[in-house]
Amino acid sequence: MVLDRAPYFQASAVTDLAARDDLAFVTLPAYSLELTPVKECWRQLQSALSTRVFDSRDEVTTAIDTALDQFSIPEVSNYF
Repeated sequence: MVLDRAPYFQASAVTDLAARDDLAFVTLPAYSLELTPVKECWRQLQSALSTRVFDSRDEVTTAIDTALDQFSIPEVSNYF
């Protein structure tokens, strides 16, 4: 199982389950955005939305949908 260095991945509940099921953890190096491309997705969403003010949840949802539509297909396929 490949994990980043988030503290919740190191919690005893997670490590105990991994040991029970004989899973091995591979921890990514710190600040390795190229190895966790979903962070780039979040960066692009933040860039598209962070300077805006929204009056409703519907406006936020529409803005997110619009931003996601602007991601190119090859980029999105690399994220997941």
